[in-house]
Amino acid sequence: MTVQPASPNLFWLRGTSIFMSLMFLFSLATIASSVVTPVIVETYWPGEWSEIAGDYPENGTTNEQDEWVEGKRFWNESVDYWEALVDSGLFEISAGFGFIMALISAASVPVLWSGDRNLGLRLCLSWVVVLMISQILTTMLYYEVGFIPEYSEFELNGELKWMNYVEKVGLTFSMAQILICNSCLFACIFVVAARSKPPKNGFDLESGFHRSEG
Repeated sequence: MTVQPASPNLFWLRGTSIFMSLMFLFSLATIASSVVTPVIVETYWPGEWSEIAGDYPENGTTNEQDEWVEGKRFWNESVDYWEALVDSGLFEISAGFGFIMALISAASVPVLWSGDRNLGLRLCLSWVVVLMISQILTTMLYYEVGFIPEYSEFELNGELKWMNYVEKVGLTFSMAQILICNSCLFACIFVVAARSKPPKNGFDLESGFHRSEG
């Protein structure tokens, strides 16, 4: 018994199905990292500076006391930065978008594998749109809090304006990267749409060598 090879359009759709199965795993990883990261930090991150550096060195030298105070200020500002990230809803929003992407990608895998071109490609487009929205939104939330904590020593050294400039440049590059990467994904979907388009039914023309008698 001869096995007929899959049609070209089915080949492209099944290849996209495999890709979307990988994107399903990516979506699950997004959910896991968004949920687990705050739990790990809250569990293992020390609550007070004294747990790291010990008690204030009352009998120490002036330099030791100054270093302890500076370390505590740096630590408290780091804790405030982390709490601002948590309060911004960054992790909840990322997990929510990851859940939506996991549902879409999971649904698209069997649809594409079965050869349902129209529905499968719509699901792929929806997945990329959700991904792009989530990346833009989470990047903006991250930028609102700050890509880099604004430590008081930056302000004292006159470096805060320079850090703000770096963050604005970083935001611009991040947005450009998001647009470029997602444009490539859109382009790939359009290529699959073109390659998997079913051939149009042609007219059966009567051959001159096999004219019917009549």
